[in-house]
Amino acid sequence: MKKIFILTAGIALALWTCKPDTKGELGEPANKLDGMSGTWQIASFKQQDPNNPIREERDLSEFYLVDGQTPYQLTFDKDSKTYSVAAGPGKNYFGTGGTWAFDNDDYPTYLYLYTATDTLETLLGSVVRPSDTQLNIQLENYCEAADGSRTTTAIYTFTFNRLNP
Repeated sequence: MKKIFILTAGIALALWTCKPDTKGELGEPANKLDGMSGTWQIASFKQQDPNNPIREERDLSEFYLVDGQTPYQLTFDKDSKTYSVAAGPGKNYFGTGGTWAFDNDDYPTYLYLYTATDTLETLLGSVVRPSDTQLNIQLENYCEAADGSRTTTAIYTFTFNRLNP
């Protein structure tokens, strides 16, 4: 039994070390600003209570996707770094429009939306490349104490589909 184990381990090691060489090149990384540019229409809305031990996520898309009504649309312009909102049913968390920015244009994690009166810091669910058709944004709702500490009360997850590929 010991000889069979040693023989099997030896064969596995030999096969594992014999990998083909990587061919081709990855090419230039996709431009994330180009990826955000365009019009995005809401496809789903989910809410999570981070203080609930179950961490249940509720799909509340029905408040944003109503038959006969045009859903929310966000339009991002990469050149002027502005965005606009075409409001639809459901609560508008994004204002009427303003300017936008990434925390890092090459490797973005956060999307910042600046309106005349507020700044929204949203977490990108994934990096958006020009070829991607979906945009995921997480927005945290929180209460701020007198000492400046924050308690997150809800996490909203918006999924948008690209309208103009």
